[in-house]
Amino acid sequence: MDVLSRAVMCFCLIAWMTLGWSNAAQYTSINMKSNIDKLKVHYKISKDQLFNGNPVFPKDTFEDSERRVLMSVVLDVYLSIFSQMLNQTGDQEMIESLKYVKGKIQDLQKHYFLGRIPELRTHLQNLWAIETSDTTVQGKALSEFITIYEKASKLALKFHLKKDNRRKRRQAQRLKSHIM
Repeated sequence: MDVLSRAVMCFCLIAWMTLGWSNAAQYTSINMKSNIDKLKVHYKISKDQLFNGNPVFPKDTFEDSERRVLMSVVLDVYLSIFSQMLNQTGDQEMIESLKYVKGKIQDLQKHYFLGRIPELRTHLQNLWAIETSDTTVQGKALSEFITIYEKASKLALKFHLKKDNRRKRRQAQRLKSHIM
């Protein structure tokens, strides 16, 4: 690789990294960042605790449809954390910051994420609590299996077709741009 190619590649890499990092924070207002900074100072923990290798919310490897549900639950957990923090502080500035951040999370949830999270959580907890070793449950599960399997297959096909259609659209757009 010649020097010019390396320079161009290095420039592209730096530009990509800079744009990627700047876009990551484009939705967070200065006011939100300011409130979070105040809260971080007030609720300071040691670097050992902060960087112990166990994030509260680990990175996910899910698809967009799954991420939407997951993000709704993550935001709900944040609301719970901030509510606990509100109940434990008497500092008026912290109360205002916590209320501001909670309000922003609630707005985000209301407008862009699933509003039925409590209902979904209850449903999931009920599913996880099913006694799989109970013979009555096993018998009922067998009688319901074909219906559930059909629904799951239909849903899987729907997502596959949606993904396939997106791929076909991208291919058509690429072909169209090469022709013109």
